[in-house]
Amino acid sequence: MPLSRRGIPNVVRAAEDLGVPVTLVAHEELQAYAEAEMPGEDALIDGLLDAGVLAHAPALSVLRGGEVLGTAILGYKSADAYASLVTARLAGRDRGYPGSPTPYARIAEATLARQAPADYQAVGLPGAYFRWVPNTRLIAYESDDRIYLLDLADRQSRVAPGFVDFVPTPDGRYFVTPGPADEGLEFFDAREVLEAAARGRGYEVEPIFNDLRMRDQYPSIGILERDGTRTRYRVLTSWFQGLLYRDYDVTVNALTGASSVRPVGEPVVPCRGARLSTPIMSQDGREVAVRDESTGTTKIFGMLDDGTCREVVDLGAVTSKVAWHASGRKLAFATPRRGRAGGEQGIFIYDRQTRTTVRVPGSEGASQLAFPDFIGGESVVFMIPPTPQQRMSFFRVVDGIE
Repeated sequence: MPLSRRGIPNVVRAAEDLGVPVTLVAHEELQAYAEAEMPGEDALIDGLLDAGVLAHAPALSVLRGGEVLGTAILGYKSADAYASLVTARLAGRDRGYPGSPTPYARIAEATLARQAPADYQAVGLPGAYFRWVPNTRLIAYESDDRIYLLDLADRQSRVAPGFVDFVPTPDGRYFVTPGPADEGLEFFDAREVLEAAARGRGYEVEPIFNDLRMRDQYPSIGILERDGTRTRYRVLTSWFQGLLYRDYDVTVNALTGASSVRPVGEPVVPCRGARLSTPIMSQDGREVAVRDESTGTTKIFGMLDDGTCREVVDLGAVTSKVAWHASGRKLAFATPRRGRAGGEQGIFIYDRQTRTTVRVPGSEGASQLAFPDFIGGESVVFMIPPTPQQRMSFFRVVDGIE
């Protein structure tokens, strides 16, 4: 069970409450086994891989004897949440991972790109959640608790404010990010951030708003409507506390250019009653791509105005967190290495209209734990982690994806 260090105490507490033993395994050990292409040498490890344990970190698998029960449980959660999900596995209430390779592993072929991939060196080992800043050539990423803006034009990484999950709005006008020391969701004016970062003073920028009611991580953002100088954004978070979103009206003063942020209503818990994790919201704020813990597959749900959710499509695959194309038509994601089931590895793009999936060329060595993103309409960026031969991380950009 590869676990983030921060989540270990909660897993141990859940195991103690349930009266079951717990074993900790480093993600790197399972990854090394998977990359050595030795399926069949260890049935238990193959079972963990087939259950999708490498789709995310942290992940938890439930075993009875040598049998892996259902899918891996993904994401950092409270002890009570872990205990509830483990109980469901032990009781057999979840279907479990499909026994045969997914369509993506079985039939996906590499899509064509109009030019060779381009690589950009990163600082240290970037975190999983990096994002393209719309209307720029910048990639916002975290490394060693510091935010950087990688400029694809001059290949320089410049410091920005924040410490994790520095996510731009779909129009590139603002950034939202979890505040330090559990201080709530912070809003930053993107123009101020970019100007300060260019002067080497990005770390000095202060947020324009802080919402103490939204304290979780992994924000994703949609634009619900625009009306003159007012834009209504929806921000969804989920990591420790579960799915939660809140709407905000952001108004720009026509004379000064200053922005003011006002929450609209109370935070909303969508999709109540469903066991969902690792969500990313569409850029129109109306849909969410999320892992259904009852099936272990990524699904798209429509989020209705009353907070309920309607399943739109089941991708039928274990994936990392997805990236939404601005059109809402395509999703990009990584798939984890598997054991006996085998299958292609890399970054994949799913087209909702044609229901086809293709693998991005040059993505075989992409990190399955880092989430890809679209750049504009026809480019994809993903992370290549260090190897014994290449001791640095870099972002790879593939242009001309159709």
